[in-house]
Amino acid sequence: MPRLRVNVRLSRPNSLSLRADLVVGLLLAMLCGITALPAQSSSTQKAKVAAPQRFERILWCADGKAGPELARKSGYTAVQLGRGGDATPLRSLGLRFYLDQPIGKGLLELRDKEWQPVVQLFERTRDASQLVRPTCFAEPDRIDKAAAAAAREARRVGPEGMLFVALADEASSTRHNAPLDSCQCAHCLRDFRSYVRKRFSDVDALNTVLGTHYLNFEVAVPVSTDQLRSRELGDRLLPADMRPFSLWLDFVDDQFANAVGTICERVQAAVPGVPVGLTGLAVPGPFGGHDYARLITSHTIAEPYDIGGSIELARSLLPRGAHRYATLIPPGKDTDAGKINIGQYVRARLMAMASQGMAGVVVWNDRTIAGDDGKETRFGTAVRAACEEHGAEFDALAGAQIAPSPVWVVESHASVRAWWMIDSAKDGMTWVRRLASYEATHSTSQAARLSWIRLLQDLGHQPQFVTAKSLPERLLNESPRCVVLPATLALSDRAATALNVYVRNGGSLLADHSTAIYDERLQRRERGALDSLFGIEQRSFAWDDLLVREGFSTARDPGLPVAERLLRGETSRQEADSDTFLERSVGSGYAYYLNSPVVAYNEWRLDQGQFDRARELRRRVRAALRRARVRPSCEVTGKGLPTCIERVSLKLRDGRNVLAIRLNALARPLLMRQINKNGAIPIEITLPRQLKVRELNGKDHGKTALVKTMLDPFGAVFLEVAR
Repeated sequence: MPRLRVNVRLSRPNSLSLRADLVVGLLLAMLCGITALPAQSSSTQKAKVAAPQRFERILWCADGKAGPELARKSGYTAVQLGRGGDATPLRSLGLRFYLDQPIGKGLLELRDKEWQPVVQLFERTRDASQLVRPTCFAEPDRIDKAAAAAAREARRVGPEGMLFVALADEASSTRHNAPLDSCQCAHCLRDFRSYVRKRFSDVDALNTVLGTHYLNFEVAVPVSTDQLRSRELGDRLLPADMRPFSLWLDFVDDQFANAVGTICERVQAAVPGVPVGLTGLAVPGPFGGHDYARLITSHTIAEPYDIGGSIELARSLLPRGAHRYATLIPPGKDTDAGKINIGQYVRARLMAMASQGMAGVVVWNDRTIAGDDGKETRFGTAVRAACEEHGAEFDALAGAQIAPSPVWVVESHASVRAWWMIDSAKDGMTWVRRLASYEATHSTSQAARLSWIRLLQDLGHQPQFVTAKSLPERLLNESPRCVVLPATLALSDRAATALNVYVRNGGSLLADHSTAIYDERLQRRERGALDSLFGIEQRSFAWDDLLVREGFSTARDPGLPVAERLLRGETSRQEADSDTFLERSVGSGYAYYLNSPVVAYNEWRLDQGQFDRARELRRRVRAALRRARVRPSCEVTGKGLPTCIERVSLKLRDGRNVLAIRLNALARPLLMRQINKNGAIPIEITLPRQLKVRELNGKDHGKTALVKTMLDPFGAVFLEVAR
């Protein structure tokens, strides 16, 4: 029976007290006599899985017969086992394994041949009613049947030797974060109508949000992205009301997270103690269902792709103790990474993983480590050599807990959605081709998240991410010394109120630009919700006055550019057409508004032509952090040493405290090669007080506050410290 589609004409609707004993990074906590780790997010539970016992070297095998034997001979500890596979041969080889996609493809992740016809039909017709997902999450019993099948498969294989269960690889409600308004089948429309009934008091309230004129919930359909873009884009001002866009995406994100969560829970019950989650985890985006706060907070394993700060974000939002893995693939010959020594590149990648307390690495794949003749490739040799040389260190660090600095970075998924709409404005009808590979280099939300991570890391800190939704409750129970709002376009009134109280009671708030000009449902405010707190007296909502687009600064000014034109504040640096670095004392705390495109810092920091801009931005942020009493766990100096030195305080699973130090420049491998031209660099590490210091490789420095050692630009220094 064909469903009735009601066509309507869209119209635009009207418009704590701080504790003195703050928990800081693990090394500083130890120095101060505080041994507890920072409090866990209220949205997560402690992972009910054992800590990793070693750094797993997993080889993904395209050849299910010859691959495992190759893995064993090459020193790998595990391989993947596909649905229906027999684990007995792997166990007989002494290999562990992870159960890969126990329900196969076609539900949590679609094949290209299944997805492309949907996209092509929409591009021909622009009819959102035709957007039907080949396998719909809302179809009765589909998810229950999939969960039961996944649990049966996990039980069939059995937990012996099972490292973890990967429910899906590159799971998505669309495909790979592809932007499209699917699914709008009869089942999804039924669930959408039920969803909005619970959310709105009556149909008039729904119509107010959608800008529609439905007579009742039974005929309501979501406003399409095409319709919303037609209404909101093209004006002189930024979009006024994107609530219909946000409402539909809330529904899709909940639907996807519930589907994954149901399957995850059943598998966890089938193989208790075995980590369960997703591999190939995409970076948060408006489409695809990748709102980490909804999706991963009950998972006990994750392998996020190293895009847009997703690794650091996942680390904060996963339950404490969850296993984290990373993927290693050989660099392309035409890339910068492919132009440097492969052994050095691989060692640097593995050192970075170890420094983050990863449980292991997934090497892709058997065809990259050996040729058709069976001989080891240069890439295969590099992986084996690095693991043989540093295996003891990698094993010791596996599963280590990172102690974050007392700096919170707020993750606003509403802002992710808003930035996508703004970034994609120029795309017109081709917005459906704005795929993940393009977003990786043209997304403001991704660039802002990653740039703030790198900026804080370059200053010696490991920030902790906190979701915007959980922020008010978290601030009632915990007391960070500084809260950062990275390109946070959207924020709820409740979160804004909590931040006002936080600052007045002694906290420090640091924002870059465009802060809280939308509420959490993406309706633009008449003024920013935090403008009074920052002392902002004037701002512009004109498109041309927002000088950030697609992850880049569009300003042409020399020096450190502004992010917003025509912004004026009470106490600030006066510029020609805008004010910068607004600094305001409020109660016993401070509020700082940079009005600078921090979004570009990740590019500036490793570009010799942009070093001055990066240096000035670090200077301003460092000043705010110092006033908030946020200090790095140590200082690292050395002749010719760049500023991009990462310092990580780790608590090993055996209770030891380790400080990891490395050159954080993998984004520019050629720069690393240049720094390495004279070999390892002599460095001095200054600790806050005298400690017993020993390098994990065995060198004992005795009790000292000044450690002199050598830093391999493609390696790392791991210092075990004790009182």
